[in-house]
Amino acid sequence: HSGERPDVIIGIEARGFLIGPIMAQQLKIPFVPIRKKGKLPRECYSVKYEKEYGFDEFDIQIDALKEGDKVVLVDDLLATGGTLEAAKKLCDKSKAEVLSHCVVFELEFLKGRDRLRDTPV
Repeated sequence: HSGERPDVIIGIEARGFLIGPIMAQQLKIPFVPIRKKGKLPRECYSVKYEKEYGFDEFDIQIDALKEGDKVVLVDDLLATGGTLEAAKKLCDKSKAEVLSHCVVFELEFLKGRDRLRDTPV
């Protein structure tokens, strides 16, 4: 993304936890998890989102990011875009800037990229 280097890699539960820490380690920057509601130990920002088969809720710890942090969101799959869109909303609440979304697989026919048009995938 325009040559900017991220300050933090954020992994989305659960498969983002497999890829994200390796990326963070290689870049020598922190890794921050986004988890399902109620799994993180401290005060959190939360966002409810619609999935293909119902609703879910994600949390990020309020103190996990600093205002202005540049982040990359990591997940295994881009389908409808709901998960990554929810993760971006949590970053917005933290006043962090999402540089890009990083996924391993994309189901293009579901057009999830359309929901993320403000941020590169």
